[in-house]
Order: sequence, then structure tokens, then C-alpha cells
Amino acid sequence: MNASNKTHNSLQARLQNRMDSASFDYIVVGGGTAGLVVATRLVEDPDIRVCVLEAGEDVSKELSLMTPGIAEKSFKFKFPLYLNGLFAAGMAFGNLGQPRLDWGALTTPQPHANGRSIYSPRGKGLGGSSTINFMALGRGHEAEYNVFESLGSPGWNFKDFLKYFRKSETFAPTEEEISRLQIDFNEATHGKSGPLHRTAPRWITDLQKPFIEAMQTLGVKYNRDASSGDNTGMWISSHSIDTNGARCSSATAYYEPNKSTPNLVVITGAQATRIVFNDELDAKRKFVASGVEYHKDGQLQRVSAKKEVILSAGAFRTPQLLELSGIGQKSILEAQKIPVKVDLPGVGINLRKLSLLCDLAVTDSIQRYRNSAWVKIHLTVQQDHFYVPFVTEVDSKKYPSYEALADPARFAEELKHYQKSKGGKLSTFFSALFSFLPKNYFMSPNYMIPQDMRTNLNPEIEAIQKQWIAANEIPFLEIALFPGYIPAVVQQPQPGKSYCTIFIALSHAFSSGSVHVASPDPLTAPCVDYGVLDNLVDVDILVNAIQFARKLVATESLSGIMQEVCPGPAMTDKAELENFVRGNISTVFHPIGTAAMLPKSKGGVVDASLKVYGTANLRVVDASVMPIHISAHIQATVYAIAEKGADIIQHERK
Repeated sequence: MNASNKTHNSLQARLQNRMDSASFDYIVVGGGTAGLVVATRLVEDPDIRVCVLEAGEDVSKELSLMTPGIAEKSFKFKFPLYLNGLFAAGMAFGNLGQPRLDWGALTTPQPHANGRSIYSPRGKGLGGSSTINFMALGRGHEAEYNVFESLGSPGWNFKDFLKYFRKSETFAPTEEEISRLQIDFNEATHGKSGPLHRTAPRWITDLQKPFIEAMQTLGVKYNRDASSGDNTGMWISSHSIDTNGARCSSATAYYEPNKSTPNLVVITGAQATRIVFNDELDAKRKFVASGVEYHKDGQLQRVSAKKEVILSAGAFRTPQLLELSGIGQKSILEAQKIPVKVDLPGVGINLRKLSLLCDLAVTDSIQRYRNSAWVKIHLTVQQDHFYVPFVTEVDSKKYPSYEALADPARFAEELKHYQKSKGGKLSTFFSALFSFLPKNYFMSPNYMIPQDMRTNLNPEIEAIQKQWIAANEIPFLEIALFPGYIPAVVQQPQPGKSYCTIFIALSHAFSSGSVHVASPDPLTAPCVDYGVLDNLVDVDILVNAIQFARKLVATESLSGIMQEVCPGPAMTDKAELENFVRGNISTVFHPIGTAAMLPKSKGGVVDASLKVYGTANLRVVDASVMPIHISAHIQATVYAIAEKGADIIQHERK
């Protein structure tokens, strides 16, 4: 440890010992993807003091996290582990489910997914989910971002997002990469000096070339620039991996260069339990946040805020903390004997009846709320992307997949290659090729959603998604090429064989769910209900996606290379495929919308400045505020939201 780090650690230790009497200008709850962005931007002003509370520890430099293709620090590669659909597939997912890295959320049993509880990892530790995610840095379609504004949030549109995409990143592909990967690099849409490093893939499977040819045979265009507003078609991905071939998270990109800043204090192992408010309302009759209580080392402690409290605890923990602090649907709070400060029905809710895993009093209150007149007009949303497996077997000699790294000799060879040149399988992760497809690529052009179909989505959002799928312009399906086995719930890979998974994911589900406190005990995990497949449209889309994957494998380019093993070629009956979808569906780990940025009259929780309704100085800055989903992995968008949120806060202060 160098002298600078020793001095910094000593200072942090002294400050942590005095937290009960400490006061800061801003408290950021959650040192994850968004929280560290906000905190480090705010301390650019040396007169501003910021405290970050993070429940996990600083794990950002661990080899298993920093090396893109390594799953476990011990280099022991396990084959899939199943727990109600949970998968930790060899090296691809080995960090998921580890309690010190992952909150490891499990949903209530999902009635439309054969009663299974579905696993949804959430990053724990500095960097949050940016330390355990798949590092994809995609962007959605321009129209999706523009809807943020049309739903009632001025200034939240694609043009503005583009400004913050650029501010967050550094992307400088070489001429060789541009030529080899067939990409068009638009300097106007990418950043040159942002903290987050975006790089092109260093290793690409030999399956990619015939896969692209097969997609083109089925009419899918090759998109050379998917970052400038049109992400339809197939395109080469880029990742949050730095130029040295290491994972680039918010911890390494934003916190590491600023951790010795004297006006920034980060307290790890500190789980926030409640937002503290002044006894008196302000002149506008709003609650004023004055601090945060947190649990650390078995003791309840408190830190004070002079200006604002900012929640960046993620789509599950942010609504839980709001409810624990008395902000949420009145009947839900009263059922848990939590004093109500702000009756804000939009917190975490979309009116799915919760499972019996939740307290029955909470379930009853939600049911009464669901039947109220207000609810028939205004609903809010908790959404995610959903995935079903389509796995093929390939020749293990011609196309060795990630399963080959279970062989110690082969792994040692790849590790040596990575350490020497930062290349090979360990230099990248998941997929170098993504496709985002509007409906007509994989469904009949005549497929129409019944206009009288009603879901638990906010009616305005439901209407927008119906328009999108009918117009055939916005992607509803993600297809990605993964050179390995992403398993189904019951089928497992065979040792010694190689596989290729065609990753199939629904981008705009009509299903929606909710997140609520399960107990007034702040250390009890929240109750998560995705409401998955609560409508037939989502099932239809995923069944058609499986049929599209079969057409893909049957093309001349792939028919001699890939042989379907899951669901299996014998499964042709539509009812069987529907049951397969229900029995194997999982999440893509992109939950949003539990503190939606919408007008309060539409069920919103925060306004366009990200302030919580009914409060003077409490904001939410994380994926919770996204009012509608995008056809992209959300990491880049969360960074942009955090950058914009920090700008809003700084502007208001000045």
C-alpha cells in the first residue's frame, strides 16, 4: 500500500468513527453505478462535502471481477447451479449469487411462470451492479428516450441523453478496429474524455461470421452505428472494459481517481435503514430530509445532511427505503405500522397482487388499492427484460466454447494469453454481437394486439408500447450470440461438449410488477413481484422468438454448425412451447421504474428534477426513475441519468 492510500484510509477510518456527529452537504445512499457518479461529480466543488453510504465493501479490484472472462477468483469453474431458475453458468455467471457481491433477490413465486421464484441479482459493494454485470454498453432507440419527455418530464429526451452519454465515456476505436469490425464511428455521439472506458471487443468467436450471414439471410440488416439513435438490426457491441483489458466500473472509473479527495467520505458496510426528516415542514409544506440512519457493525448510526439526501440504492432498495421512511402508499405503510409522511401511491407499485411470501396485511391493502377508483385510471410500473434459452451444440474442435475453460490446461493457456496481450477469451464477456429486432422480423406482420387488452402497466405506457409494436419501428426482441451454455431450468450441459446459446430476450414486456417492504425491519429484504407473463402477448412474442431462432439455425450458413438441444427439435406444439417459456423464463437483470419520473397525477414518484414529490430535498438518481423500458442493456443509460442528475443538483445549488 502506498503512502497516499495509507493516508486516505487513515482519514476515512477517523471520519467513520465520528459519523454520529458528522454533517455533510449531501448524503448519497448507495455507492453503486449511479451513486458514485453523483458523489464524485458533486465533490468537484472543493467547498462541497459528500458522504456515500454503501452496504457492501470495496471489491472492485478483485481479480474475479476485474478480468472480464473470469468467473471465480479460485479459477474453479462450476457447471450450472439451479435454484428456482437461478443459473450460475460456469465462468459466465460465477460471481452471481455470492452474498458479499450480490443482494441475490428472489421474487415471490410467479403464478404464470409455473410457480417459480425468479432470481434477480443486484450488485453489492462499491460499483454496485457495474462490478458484476455483463459490461454491455448499448443505447436504446431515439424514440424510447423521447418518450421520457412526452410522458411529462421536460429536458429528458434523446438529444439531452446524448450529451450525458458523451460526458460519461471515453471511446476511441482504432482504424484497424473500425475496419475489422465494420463499424462507423460517429465522433458526435461518443465521448473522448469521460471517466468510463468503452472499448471494442478484443476476441470474437468464429461462430460470428456464419451467424451474421444467417441473420442477413432472414432479412436482418447489419447496423454499423447503433449508438446514434437507431439500434435496430444487428451490430457489434462495445463494453465497459478499459484499454488494459480490465472491467471498468463506476468504482474504478469514478471513485478510484477521486478516493483521496478530502471532501468525499465513503462508508462501506453501512446499510441505510431510514431517511431522517425535520419535525417541521418548510414554507411550501414539504418534508425536509436532514440525514440518514444506517446499520454498521451491529450498531445504528446517523449522518446529517445540510442540503440534500440522494437515493441511488437501485430499483429494489430505493423504493424499500422510501417506504421504510414513511413515503409510499398509505395502506401499505399502515399495514407495516410505518408512520406515513407522504402518501405517494406510485412508490414501488403497479398493482400486481403479491404472493403469500409477503405479509398478508400488505397483500390485502394492495388488493383494496387495486380496486379503488384512482387505480382504474393511474398505474405505475416495475419492469425488466425477460429471457428464454435457446441452446445449440457445436463442434468442440472447430468452435470451442467457454465450457472448454473447465480444462485447467486450456484455462492456463488462455490466462497466459490474456496476461501477455490482454486478448483471448478472458479479455471480453458475453457477446460481441447484438441484434434488436422490431416485430416484423420475427412475427407475422398481421399480428395485432387486441386494442381492448388491458394490463397492469400505466395505461399511457401500455398505449405507447401497443403503438410501437404495431408501427414495427421499435425493437421488441433482443438476439445475442453467446459461445457457451446459458442453461434452462432443468437441462444442463454435458462435460466435454461445446455449445452456443442464442440469447433471446423480450425488450418491452407488457408484464409489470412491484417492490415493497416485506417488514418494518430494514434489514429484511424487500418483497419483489415481477408479475411475469401475466398476459398472452409476452408469451406470443417469446414463442415466436424461439421459432425465429429455429429458422436461423436452419439456414445454409448454420445448419451444418449448430444442432438444437434446448428446447429440443421434438418440441413443436405451440402449447408445449408456451409451457417451455413459462417453465424457463428468467430476467435479464434490468429492473426499472419503481420510483418513476412521471407527473404525480400519473403515478409518478419523482419530478423532472428527480425530487421526490412532497419533499424539499430528497432525490432519486438511479434506474428506479426510468418510466418506460428501453431496447438496450441499461448500464450506459444509468450512467447518463446519473451524470444528468448531478448536473441538475449542481445547477440548482448555484
